[in-house]
Amino acid sequence: MENKVEWIVLTKAPVPGLVKTRLIPELGEQAACELYLQLLKRMKGTLKKLVNDNAGQVALWIAGNAEHEAFKSWTSFATFYQQPTRGDLGIRMALAVKSALSRNCIPVLIGVDVPDLDETYLLNCLQQLEKHDLVISPAEDGGYGLLGMKQFYPQLFIDKDWGSDAVFSATKSDIERLAIQTAYLPIVWDVDEIADAERFRKLTFL
Repeated sequence: MENKVEWIVLTKAPVPGLVKTRLIPELGEQAACELYLQLLKRMKGTLKKLVNDNAGQVALWIAGNAEHEAFKSWTSFATFYQQPTRGDLGIRMALAVKSALSRNCIPVLIGVDVPDLDETYLLNCLQQLEKHDLVISPAEDGGYGLLGMKQFYPQLFIDKDWGSDAVFSATKSDIERLAIQTAYLPIVWDVDEIADAERFRKLTFL
């Protein structure tokens, strides 16, 4: 590809009580936060290797304290940006996408809490972007785990019930209506519910 891919990670400062809130009733604030830290560490390892192999660059969009200890190990290979304090997920993703495009990069949004997004998966994403204008990874829960595009499509970021099981289907409808040349990547899963947390724990012990 002529332009470099920018892997965009929207993350939160890992403060107990403010991350993985759906899991707090079962795990408690501290354990839910530690789980988020594990997911963040896993993603960092994957992206650092890709950057070292010259397979893209990283933009870390942080909600909350960008000086948090958890982000210090990212400074050597990622550029930090502050998420806006207002606006829904669509607005925040759109801002990050437009930021990458303004620097002549190809933006690829990736979820912190999607264990399937390993080096092999992301390299396949790069290959698909050679031949397509857009790539997307449907998620088991009805959302998506990755979204990349060569130009800005505002329709993909508005009028979505973020966090629901209808996000992917609504996004796919937009893609088809706009006739975007799209690669649908293999389905992924993310860590949102207690069963997902157990699945991730088993994965990390393999």
